[in-house]
Amino acid sequence: MPALDRRLLKIQFSFLLVVLGGRCNQLAVAWWALQETGSAVVFANMIACSIAAQVLARPLLGWLCDKYNKILILRLVSLTSVLTALLMFLLSATQLFNPWSVGALMLVSSAVAGVREPLQSSIIPLFARDDQVSLAVRTKSMLSSISNLLGPAMASALIFSFGTPLAFAVDFIAMLGAAVLIASIPLHLGASAPDEPEPTSSGWRMIYSGFKAVYGVKVEFYLALVAMLVNFALFPFFTILLPLYVKTVIHYPITYLGLLDACFGLGILAGSYTITGWLTQRVPRDLCVAAGFALLGGNMWLAGALSSIVVVPLAFFCGGVGLMLINIPTSAVRLLATPKQHRNRIFATVSFLSAAASPLGSFAMNGLIANLGVTLTITSLGAMVLGLSLLVFLIPDFRTFMRAPDTQLNGAYLDKYPNAFAR
Repeated sequence: MPALDRRLLKIQFSFLLVVLGGRCNQLAVAWWALQETGSAVVFANMIACSIAAQVLARPLLGWLCDKYNKILILRLVSLTSVLTALLMFLLSATQLFNPWSVGALMLVSSAVAGVREPLQSSIIPLFARDDQVSLAVRTKSMLSSISNLLGPAMASALIFSFGTPLAFAVDFIAMLGAAVLIASIPLHLGASAPDEPEPTSSGWRMIYSGFKAVYGVKVEFYLALVAMLVNFALFPFFTILLPLYVKTVIHYPITYLGLLDACFGLGILAGSYTITGWLTQRVPRDLCVAAGFALLGGNMWLAGALSSIVVVPLAFFCGGVGLMLINIPTSAVRLLATPKQHRNRIFATVSFLSAAASPLGSFAMNGLIANLGVTLTITSLGAMVLGLSLLVFLIPDFRTFMRAPDTQLNGAYLDKYPNAFAR
């Protein structure tokens, strides 16, 4: 297996620190806001605005990383994260809670996260050869899953033992450490090659071209629609349906809910590196993606159909593996096949479309639960995701791109869909 460039590992480890710090920040803000205001409505509005800022920043600011030096952009967002974390710590340490000030810092942090997220993927080819891209994507996913597993536990332990100021301090230290790692990456690596034309389009034109490219690359467009359906079901499944099911239907303690979340997270961790890497070397990628949908849908269906404390946690582990079987192969192909000048916009636009379905799913749950009940809603959504495992084979050119060797995918979207990238 080819070894990854140490500079890429530095960048990926900086993202791990950012996610760890971000988890501390999120939980600390929630605890602090509820403590100071006693109003769930105020807190919910702050969270809703920050999520909206993060989702909208992806397509609206994603063009920056295609037009300007990616390392420079990464340095700027890292510096912004350090400053917002420092200000949040100072407000907490002095107990100067103000919903507008805290909300503004949350908006800035969320917008920065929206810029950083697609950049995590689009920056990989600067440091990895074509035959290393899949490994780099798996490594990124593995580090992300580790931080998502450790972050909430670390944040809750800090707040419970020492209060919110220390959690904000840890966030600041993590952001500072990430910024130092990014500062050590030479700036010239993110610049365009001397023989490469500089993008001259305006920002709005480049935003439009990102959506145009995703629509024109039919395999990406239909995969984005499928991802929207998955997120329409998956987001409310974890945030609304599962807590309701555990509390009101099977009447299990909250520790059971924590067990299911942990099993899903462990499945993501195992799937992001070991299982997906082993399977994609032996089974075509299109079959791996279909199996991922089947595992994820089966996880959701079993959660509503059974209450076994053995089978259901195992199903959640398999669901986490399934999520990685979907994300890693599709991300690797997208990264390799997209022309260099459009990579960040493609990732940002696809990410935006996927995330946009999450609040829609949450709003739809009221009607579904009222008419179908919690159990039938869960099993119906699980059956829908199961059906996607067959639907993906109807996507044009899906099999062709997924089965192409990594070394033959470089810029393949431009060859197949030239009009999608035409000015």
